[in-house]
Amino acid sequence: MYSIIDVETTGGKYNEEGITEIAIYKFDGDKIIDQFISLVNPEIPIQPFVQQLTGINNRMLLNAPKFFQIAKRILEIIDETILVAHNSSFDFRMLKIEFERLGYDFNIPQLCTVNLSKKLIPGLESYKLGKLVKSLGIPISNRHRASGDAMATVDLFKLLLIKDINKEIVNKLIKTETSKGIKKHIKILDKLKNITGIYYLYNQNNEIIYIGKSKNIRNRVNQHLSGSTNKSIKIQSEITSVFQESTGNELIALLKEAEEILIHKPKFNKLIKKDIKKFGIELCENIEKNKFLRISHYNNESNFIETFSSLKNANKKFIRIMENFGIKKDLCISNNRKIENYINDFSLPYPNMLIIDKGRTIDEKSVILIKNSKYIGFGYFSLNYQINNYNILESLITQTKSTFNFQNLILKFLKKNNVEKILNTDSFK
Repeated sequence: MYSIIDVETTGGKYNEEGITEIAIYKFDGDKIIDQFISLVNPEIPIQPFVQQLTGINNRMLLNAPKFFQIAKRILEIIDETILVAHNSSFDFRMLKIEFERLGYDFNIPQLCTVNLSKKLIPGLESYKLGKLVKSLGIPISNRHRASGDAMATVDLFKLLLIKDINKEIVNKLIKTETSKGIKKHIKILDKLKNITGIYYLYNQNNEIIYIGKSKNIRNRVNQHLSGSTNKSIKIQSEITSVFQESTGNELIALLKEAEEILIHKPKFNKLIKKDIKKFGIELCENIEKNKFLRISHYNNESNFIETFSSLKNANKKFIRIMENFGIKKDLCISNNRKIENYINDFSLPYPNMLIIDKGRTIDEKSVILIKNSKYIGFGYFSLNYQINNYNILESLITQTKSTFNFQNLILKFLKKNNVEKILNTDSFK
């Protein structure tokens, strides 16, 4: 659980400032479940340049509650959470100063979205909140007011959670939870929801021991915890906590599960075999514009219908194609409907396309990017202009770093399931 916080202050000498406004959004990794927003009477004047920046003046704060009057509510909402803020050291310092004035030793684990953004979205011109979210297509209103900046930080943090392939953010949360001794299965299930996405099972050493996907995560984890198979029993003996991540739809859950297993190699997952590509069957065209099939050495430039780890396997499939579809020695397939159906079975609808489907919330959509028939990655957007702006789109996409053949997963899924729409991106140009 996270407390995404922004505070506005009076300005002035270091460690002598006072808080003038605070906004806290309690975020469970999927949605906001609680919030607290309030002006605060700092009992000291606001610096003139701060008044101009924030629009908050001394008169506005005359009847606002003093910090001691809201301190209990702040502690209630941030209890057992991680503080998340843009430049978290500042917000943490301000809260610590105010609580120390009340004789309370304020301490809470922190995550800074400035540092996370620099690591997970490198190469941007600026990491100041306003410029950063604008470059990512994230809307922001009430700039330099606590509620507006905190809400923009929520949306930014959602994006960072997706891009955090190595799970540094989640691991900090898991360490916080497991240190409190959450071991009973009933407590694990109480924290889970029936959402579509992927889940990570952790042991007491904060190691991922299993990664799975499901349309109903809580039910699926319950099966692990109540199962009687050898694998279930082993998981039950080691599990101490679970982290779940909503994907909004099954296709992204499928793709994310495959990549996460390749990255983390959990002990109880059946590891995905390395996709070795040495040869492939490709569709070619001669001078007379006749199409034909041939076996070629694999390279990243060509679009192969199928790929193989050995020439022997490629030859076997090639002979089977000729026998099944009655292709003669010249291998001309221009008028062969059966072979065209075979090619279509291994082809995505367009070589360059976007797959648009449900997002994690009602007002959000998911997008999967395909370039030159290769899976690039996925992301989420809430505004129509984001999907039509390629610079913004690229920044929203969490790109895969794996050479695994995700295209086959996508192809098989599209044959059996419907998505909201598929866009040919060649038409954008």
